[in-house]
Amino acid sequence: AARRRAVFFLGGCAPPPIPPLDTGASASGGLAAMSTVPFFNPVEMVNQIVVLIVVCVVLAMMIRHWDRVMVAITGDDRIHGTTLDCVWFTFFRCCGTCTGDWTRCLTKSWCCFCESYQGTNLIKELGKFLGISTYTIELKNIVVGDLPFDSRGDFYISVECAKNPPMVTSVAEEKKPKVVHFPEVITLRLRWSPFEDRVKITVKELNILGSSNLCQVQIPAMSIVEWASQPGEQVKRFEMKPADLAMAGESPPWLLVEFGKPMDERELDKFHGPVDVIRTARQGDERALRMVNGDSSTDKDKPFRDMRVEEFKRQYILLDNTGHAMQEPLEMDLQSIEWRACLVNMVHYALLYGGVFLLLGLGVVRMYIGSCYTRYRHVTMAYLNNATFPISIYELRILVGRCQNRVQGAGLKSGVPCKPSYEQVLDMCEPYSEGGHYPKEQPPVLAFEEVMSKVGWRTGLSCPYESCEMNRFFWKYEEEIVPIVVLVWLLMVIGIRTAGNACVRAKKYRLQHVRAEQTREFQQHRAEIA
Repeated sequence: AARRRAVFFLGGCAPPPIPPLDTGASASGGLAAMSTVPFFNPVEMVNQIVVLIVVCVVLAMMIRHWDRVMVAITGDDRIHGTTLDCVWFTFFRCCGTCTGDWTRCLTKSWCCFCESYQGTNLIKELGKFLGISTYTIELKNIVVGDLPFDSRGDFYISVECAKNPPMVTSVAEEKKPKVVHFPEVITLRLRWSPFEDRVKITVKELNILGSSNLCQVQIPAMSIVEWASQPGEQVKRFEMKPADLAMAGESPPWLLVEFGKPMDERELDKFHGPVDVIRTARQGDERALRMVNGDSSTDKDKPFRDMRVEEFKRQYILLDNTGHAMQEPLEMDLQSIEWRACLVNMVHYALLYGGVFLLLGLGVVRMYIGSCYTRYRHVTMAYLNNATFPISIYELRILVGRCQNRVQGAGLKSGVPCKPSYEQVLDMCEPYSEGGHYPKEQPPVLAFEEVMSKVGWRTGLSCPYESCEMNRFFWKYEEEIVPIVVLVWLLMVIGIRTAGNACVRAKKYRLQHVRAEQTREFQQHRAEIA
């Protein structure tokens, strides 16, 4: 049958029709096809619904008890960061690379006439004004009363602000709930911004197992900042909401608190000295002794004292938990090691970022040279195709597109009008006044001109005629030079880091050996004397 159909087809006649298949076979085939069609499975559907419900319940429980989920994951019940923190860190601190302390040189000079801003960080002050940076506010003279509790108890206060960890007072032991005083001064960091979280002040009662919340009040952060700066509005008494309404008494619980600016004797908010200076408060007997001796020095009259770390460690000996003196490395040794480690880091990062910026710069130069050469090549195409000059960017783009369609896949060699050779382009790069063939009527070639024209900008970077030769150089040697340069750069970065770390470790071991020998000789000398 196949041969007969082939003969008919070759003879010009149509092949005979193929006889229909057997009806019984068709029916059996249809039943077989129907048997493969999937049908509804109620058991599988029920399983999918149950899984979906379980997933939704688990997600709801995680959202409801998010603090416990965070404790299980991170060991803390909250994420210590807000949107305002991201804005401050990104835009005002330049992603942590700048603190703004350089502005203190301006505020410490004679040209700063405002006393309240002398020695301050102008970047931080600007952040405070915009509500991005924090103010320092103190909570003091704290008193609570009419607590919803029916007997004596051990009470304490928990204060939460922003995303910082909660701060608690000491426990007022066996106090009556009518009036409870707390002697602590709590320092808060608040922003003058409507986006700042409210300050939560909660009174708790300490139990044998855990503690219970009695009442709470939430105060806007902006109001606290404003009250702290107004002398007549610093002391406030707030109504607190009971946690258990069944325990509410006849009088609502209340909180008395005074908001104010920091009153630290050491003036730590204004202390921004060298990193190796420690500021300590003067002791009472030290102040009295100076007054008796009649010492009228301005620095010595201050309630604090600034000392270098080396002097501080000599005056305050390191002790263990039982009060015995402990041995520690000398500060001069630590500074020597730190100086070498800092030098290694500086050289390492200078090579690392210097190489990155150098490669980026070379990439930009390569793009610029390539764009110039491409524009000269397009003008050469127009010249070889007898185009009329001056030619617009749009017309030149159409001509180049036609040339690309004509030569693409044709296997033509360079030198034809739509595929000019390097020598032809180089001849076009030279201006007409110097013997080149660049048309006098055509405006000078601009790099990135075509890209700029697509977004509506009629501008670009001027291209020197030497860019064609430079493009030839890059095209000829970039495949060999660039990998070698990158490899040498990486080896230098890794090698400097490795050698520097080895040098720091060697210096550390030498100092340890010298100090160990000195200690051994000192102990032998003491033994001989004894």
